[in-house]
Amino acid sequence: MNRGWFFYLMPFLLLAASLLQSTAASRIQVRGVKPDLVLLLVVVGTLIYGSREGLLWAFIGGLALDLFSGGPLGSSSLALMAATLVAGVGYSSLSRYHLLVPLSAIALGTLVYGVSYVGILLALEALANFPALAEVPLDLVRPDLDLPLWSTLFGPTVQYIVLPALFYNTVLMLLITPVLNRVPERQE
Repeated sequence: MNRGWFFYLMPFLLLAASLLQSTAASRIQVRGVKPDLVLLLVVVGTLIYGSREGLLWAFIGGLALDLFSGGPLGSSSLALMAATLVAGVGYSSLSRYHLLVPLSAIALGTLVYGVSYVGILLALEALANFPALAEVPLDLVRPDLDLPLWSTLFGPTVQYIVLPALFYNTVLMLLITPVLNRVPERQE
């Protein structure tokens, strides 16, 4: 099976994108929204090589993202894996050379990623407030605010962060699509 150079370069690209997204991406934010570089790479890889490889890259990229950003370990991986399953439809049944396929894959992938990530954070917050775990020192509360570190409201988070990120990532995918279409398809 001819996997191509992009396949073997992907883990290194994911690590670099995770580091950039966690540190320097705030310099290219638009109205407070940063690009999801790891999500973009995972969706591009999924459109080229399929869901199976995309799930592996989502796991690697999510772990690196959590390590560099300080988020709950594994939460980005789970959210990226959910987005990969959505984007994988563009590989298996549709042609990625059609402009709407990568754009809809990143739009739906961003929506699934954002909603999944916020849901995971809400679940972790509920778990931290679970009465049976009240005696376990989880160190999840900021002493100055008396709020959990991942305290969040679902509706406003989706409205003010996830939906603008959806448009931002879609515009970035529009710019990436010509490069995506130059990468040859996987040879079975």
